[in-house]
Amino acid sequence: MANKYICEQDILCGVRTAKDLNNLSELEEKHLPVITAPERVKRNQIFEVTIEVGKLRPHPNEPGHFIEWIELYSGDTFLFRVSLSGSLSFPKVTIPVKLTHAHGPLKAWGKCNLHGLWENSKEIEVEE
Repeated sequence: MANKYICEQDILCGVRTAKDLNNLSELEEKHLPVITAPERVKRNQIFEVTIEVGKLRPHPNEPGHFIEWIELYSGDTFLFRVSLSGSLSFPKVTIPVKLTHAHGPLKAWGKCNLHGLWENSKEIEVEE
């Protein structure tokens, strides 16, 4: 129980998620990766996924505070990682994806150099 308390107090400990998607804090709005993708796709068919950190409230994009990278998973299966160059890039990526088998929701992670790792997910149905 003590470790859970320490992690809740340390923003760099573990993966951060929104406590309530209907009532986001300013910190959550700046850091939560937003996934834009179709609700339903066909198995083995290419579709686009866009992930943006700072869509709900702009995230700083300066040398001392920036998004380092963005990753996408299908369930626990790693799909891609895009490394960003701090103040020289914008934390938004669009990537073509093909799901060969369903693993669960799409999960995006965004890593802020000051505020740690943030996760959001989107349900997606994979049809035959």
